[in-house]
Amino acid sequence: MIATLSEHPGAATAAEQVESLLASLPAVEAFAALEHRFGVLPLAVDFFTGLDAAHGALGLFTPTPELTWDAAAVDGERSAAGLLLRGEVRIANPRSAGAIVLVRLEGAERRLAWVEQAAVNGRLVLDGAAVPPEQVSTPVTLALGSDFVQHLEAYAGVWALAAAIRAREEVHALRRAARITRHREKAFSASQLVALSITEVEIEADLTLAAARGAAGGLRAAAAAARCLHAAAALAVELRDQAGLEVAGQPHETARALTAFLGGPLLIESELGRSLGIPETA
Repeated sequence: MIATLSEHPGAATAAEQVESLLASLPAVEAFAALEHRFGVLPLAVDFFTGLDAAHGALGLFTPTPELTWDAAAVDGERSAAGLLLRGEVRIANPRSAGAIVLVRLEGAERRLAWVEQAAVNGRLVLDGAAVPPEQVSTPVTLALGSDFVQHLEAYAGVWALAAAIRAREEVHALRRAARITRHREKAFSASQLVALSITEVEIEADLTLAAARGAAGGLRAAAAAARCLHAAAALAVELRDQAGLEVAGQPHETARALTAFLGGPLLIESELGRSLGIPETA
């Protein structure tokens, strides 16, 4: 069930779903729906047997000092009832009823587990949580090219498209703010410095969106989209604080909340480097 936006015969349908959700729901709710539809459900189908992962989230993208997906795994201990889990992961969807987490067992063995426990303040804390066998997956590996990693990269491609669309919307909001905010009937859009600052981020957003729509999706586009979201947010705060632009909302908080669905720019870029064979720095 591995599919990307550009390769699967139903690619156009996936892209349409992304745009439809973004147009009809608040940003965080739209990203949560995409996480469930393109992240949770494919994993449930391909690695579990008969798992009902309703209203699920992915507890796979927790930043750690190692900045790898594997380092975010929780510890698992076998028991007569299944697995006992200990650890803590970040959950981006504030309304999820459960989550798929990566479990570290003896040696190099890794499995996924479905945990029916709500996160508190964005964190899922597991202190001996019991998971029955039917909620434990077949073995998975984070080796490059493995089915599990391909699933994560496919989800990253969907996330990248959503994030790039959202980044472009943020840039358009900045342009509106520059036109609306005036001093003595003169709009700030007339300022060359303001206009050039917005154009710089706009070009980045447009290029990222083109990459997310095309064959260069996956982690590459996700890394660019995450940076683009934060760049647009940083510029919004700068123009609001330094030029008085009438910027709505909390740009930084929105960018942080949306990039959390894939772990944030540093984690995405670290995994991208691993996928490209770039050695880790000491």
